[in-house]
Amino acid sequence: MTLHVGILGAGQAGARHITGFAALGNVRIDAVADPDPERAYREASRCGATPFQDWRDLLETSTALDAVVVALPHHLHMEVACMAAARGLHVLMEKPMGTTVTEGLKIVEACDQAKVMLMVGYVHRFREEALRAREWIATGHIGLPINCAETIASPRGAHLGTWVNAPDHAGGGVLLYTGIHALDRLLWLVDSPISKVYGAIRRFSAASQVEETVAALLEFTNQATATFSVNGPTYPCGLTGWRSEIYGTKGVIRIQARHSVEIASAGLVRQVDVTNVAAKSGVHYNFQRQARAFVKAIQQGMDSPIPGQSGLSALEVCQAIYHKSLPG
Repeated sequence: MTLHVGILGAGQAGARHITGFAALGNVRIDAVADPDPERAYREASRCGATPFQDWRDLLETSTALDAVVVALPHHLHMEVACMAAARGLHVLMEKPMGTTVTEGLKIVEACDQAKVMLMVGYVHRFREEALRAREWIATGHIGLPINCAETIASPRGAHLGTWVNAPDHAGGGVLLYTGIHALDRLLWLVDSPISKVYGAIRRFSAASQVEETVAALLEFTNQATATFSVNGPTYPCGLTGWRSEIYGTKGVIRIQARHSVEIASAGLVRQVDVTNVAAKSGVHYNFQRQARAFVKAIQQGMDSPIPGQSGLSALEVCQAIYHKSLPG
């Protein structure tokens, strides 16, 4: 069975989704939509798809589709996902699900009513270093997670599109664009809801319309805690850096995204270099893994690999940080 997919949005994320799905033998990308006609044509040409400028035209005329990937600006997510679900299409939803929890709930409701699969694109769950950390925690090597630290530096610029810095399109700044990935990873690794949030948002430049830096303290219902720091300056600051530490009752795990993961505990001491995975399968191999999980779940009638509730959980924490934050 070949799954027919439409890609809605061909910017940075959409292009990576195209690469991921195009690598699968049981998938055909039929259509690609993007408001930039040159980009729509370029990305559609890569996979033999039909280009569209308007995502509505794609949904209305591409009658053979089975599923869509929503990778458009955040303010469009709810409308697009709900329309796709109403047409009986499975939905792989880029994070955040919407600009508010209310929008996210409407997406979940629309997909439930249409009985289509909704998967949230937390693509960092498919990185080798994150999967190794999850396995070590699940098998009890560090005991119960007690204290975590997440630190991200992800420069923002023209490569992301101007909409990322427009509040009415993005819904927020670095927290909704980058930080939400780290929040989801914390929720996934600690395996407990977040119950309390203390946070502050700031801007590096008075000219910025959205927050560019976030600091927060998070408490989980299982008594674990986490510090959370995300920075997205527009000035040159080097490559993206992402470090995680999870201290448990019996050991610690340290993750350096795209580089390595290590564990130190009474029962296991190991460091794993994961750069060979990217060298073999491509820098963004996690998009291919995510696409494969999405397709497999649809074709085999399985539960969503990352259900709507996961999208809502991280979005709720983002909203709580905004609510607790001081203006600045």
